Amino acid sequence: MARAIFFHDREWTNFHSTIRDVPIAGRYELHNVSPQATLDRMAESAAALQALIGKAFAERRRLRAQGSGWSFSDAAAVPGGWSLSTGYANYLFPLPPTHVVAEYDGDREGLVLCQTGVSISELNMFLEGRGRSLATTGASNGQTFVGAMSTSTHGSVIDQPAIQGQVVGLQLIPGPDRNLWVEPASNPVTDGRMAAGLGATLVRDDRLFAAALVGLGGLGVIHAVLVKSVPRFLMEMHRDRVPLTEAIRAAMTGQGFAEADLPGAGGQPYFFQSVVNEHIDKDHAYVTAGYRRDWVEGHTPDYSRRNKRGPGYTLATVVSHLMEAFPGLTPPITREVIADQLNPIHGKIGSWGEIFDFTTPRTGTAASATAVPIERTFEVLDIFHRALEKKGPAPVGFACRYAVKSPGLLAFQRFRKTAIVDVDGVDTRATRAVMAEAVASLRAAGIPHAEHWGKLNQTTATSVRDAYGNDLEAWIAARTDLLDQDGQYVFGSAFLDRLEMTSASW
Repeated sequence: MARAIFFHDREWTNFHSTIRDVPIAGRYELHNVSPQATLDRMAESAAALQALIGKAFAERRRLRAQGSGWSFSDAAAVPGGWSLSTGYANYLFPLPPTHVVAEYDGDREGLVLCQTGVSISELNMFLEGRGRSLATTGASNGQTFVGAMSTSTHGSVIDQPAIQGQVVGLQLIPGPDRNLWVEPASNPVTDGRMAAGLGATLVRDDRLFAAALVGLGGLGVIHAVLVKSVPRFLMEMHRDRVPLTEAIRAAMTGQGFAEADLPGAGGQPYFFQSVVNEHIDKDHAYVTAGYRRDWVEGHTPDYSRRNKRGPGYTLATVVSHLMEAFPGLTPPITREVIADQLNPIHGKIGSWGEIFDFTTPRTGTAASATAVPIERTFEVLDIFHRALEKKGPAPVGFACRYAVKSPGLLAFQRFRKTAIVDVDGVDTRATRAVMAEAVASLRAAGIPHAEHWGKLNQTTATSVRDAYGNDLEAWIAARTDLLDQDGQYVFGSAFLDRLEMTSASW
């Protein structure tokens, strides 16, 4: 039988070590009984999870699933509670097209049921080996799919929503005696047989589905998601340091690519990223353009980089300590690191899973991301550079990626065309000061924005209300309708309490 195994851990630290030594009451791991995925075995796993949730209810203990622990923020932390590691619960189960309702208007081929601990890297390999592909992911695929979905990881494609835009149904466990299969009523997918096989009750509810897509762990534990895929394709990647021309600026603000002299073939790319750092490389940008290409028969994906930790794993920590002691080193070190990480690429070909393969997190790094309307990209970059001038020097770089408005009441990609401005760097006091100043200045300027839940952020109860408005009220209402008093406590967290989205009161 599937089981939840207890470990007497008393502290929790996230994968990037930006949140350290959180006191916890213990850690559980959810384990499958066999490597062979079947609906019966997934039902056993759900039952084991329900039993653990029942224990949490009985002992008044908060419980939080944590996936890969990839979030830089404390969104996954559960002070005083039980952490639940899901990585061993990684079944993948292709849904037979015969189980799809006739009125479903999507591609019924390639629907895959993914258990809670499946990593994006695992899913890439599973799909691509069967002639399918994800349409988008983040650019780092060590996260669990469910964890990335639940924090609205921002995606990598200019005309696609974030990662949760590929989810068409989900299994939600909100209590010891409730096991729900949730689909949108406006676009139902399955005919009920899969839900029955999982031991779940089929629920079609637009609001609950939209709330659970970016649920932040606050509605229960998501045990599985049904993911839609597309026929597999190849990416042709190019990257160069280029002059920051008006045409590049126009592309970065959503005005099209017709005049932009992008690296590679030119024209509209599928993936577009620009790294602009006026403080160390004035009037230039590192531009990455990826073009979608038809699959070539005989292409064999190479996933050899997967799960490797090179000898530089702790280098960022060493560098951060060095720069704390000698801040004058910051600009030249930052310039060299960016140039090394963004070396030229000319015509690299690979599947989606090859191009965006498992990337190793490095201790001592820090990252934040803020979504803004695309037309305001350079206003935001100017504000961020002024924050660096005020609080620096700091070992940070600024990068822009793009997505469209994404499903989920709490998706931080809230704008029809969204620019996501990343602040990435070595985790020093100066870096965090720049991040805080950047967001404070953005608020003062009155620019609409929302912050990435899973990266270092400056969210407050007020800023979340300002960013999400009626969607936040709908999320809270869905949670209140779904959960009884026990569930509202158990699936809360200090992170959500601080934002007044949950309460520590029993």
